[in-house]
Order: sequence, then structure tokens, then C-alpha cells
Amino acid sequence: MLADWELRRPGLRARGLTLQALRERVGTTTFMRILRKWLADNRYGNVTTEDFIALAEAESGLDLDHFFYVWLFRERWPQNW
Repeated sequence: MLADWELRRPGLRARGLTLQALRERVGTTTFMRILRKWLADNRYGNVTTEDFIALAEAESGLDLDHFFYVWLFRERWPQNW
């Protein structure tokens, strides 16, 4: 359970926890494939959050719209995942 101050979505902390939740959702093997492809395809380039979401969905074969909505776009953290 996260403390109340942790629920206020600070930038880098939010992204780190989001990545860990994604790893748990898609599995370590798929997660590592997503990261490797992301780095290989986008080194020295400009990308968006939407680009990352599209890659994660393509590599995992899952519809992750709700997952990313909960982790990136809602006001507060999910209480569990």
C-alpha cells in the first residue's frame, strides 16, 4: 500500500512505477523485448508516450489502453494492480 504522499504522482517516480507495473502485466520476457526495441528504434530520436504505448501493445499483443490510462493519465495512483 502506498502512503498518501506517494499518491500525488511525481514525474519520475510515476514513470518508474508505471514501468514496473507494465513488466508485471506483460511478463519480464516481453517487457525486456519492448525496452530493447524501444532503445534500438529510437536512439537519438524524438518520441512520444503514445509511441511507447503503441510499441508495448504491438510487442505484447495486448490491448493496454486501460492499463496506461490508469497509470499515466488518471489523477491518482491505482491502489493495487
